[in-house]
Amino acid sequence: MSTAKTLEAPQINVDDFTYPIEAVVAQERAATYPIPLKARSYVDLFMAWLKANPKAAHEIEAVALGIDARGLTVSTKYLIERQRYEGRTRLVAVPYIDQYGAEHNYCINNTVTPLLARWLLSMHPTLRIEKRKSMFDDLEKEIAECLRNQSR
Repeated sequence: MSTAKTLEAPQINVDDFTYPIEAVVAQERAATYPIPLKARSYVDLFMAWLKANPKAAHEIEAVALGIDARGLTVSTKYLIERQRYEGRTRLVAVPYIDQYGAEHNYCINNTVTPLLARWLLSMHPTLRIEKRKSMFDDLEKEIAECLRNQSR
């Protein structure tokens, strides 16, 4: 049994014919991602997950700061597993559609541990946390920009 609930995607009123076709197409494509997910897609979905789960994100941040305060190195994999199994906040999945029209739900997972590390470091640059090589390295500037915009 999953502890994640699904975030409802905004729906266009199909009886309202005032929407320009470009707006309808843009909205349909806004949450469409290729399967398997690419690095850019993971970044977008991670940012959406942070917005949908502010309490869980705060809880993860607090645990990381507590670990760091004890002089230990923070493990993002541990933070994710702890949130899954011991977190006090119910996680909200982010819905998306693949290129074939199949619906999926994104929830934080071990693939995004590098993104979680970068997110924590964007707020706490002195945090003892390891940044390992990952598929997100080529998107470092974009990720930093997303993280700056997300924290505003």
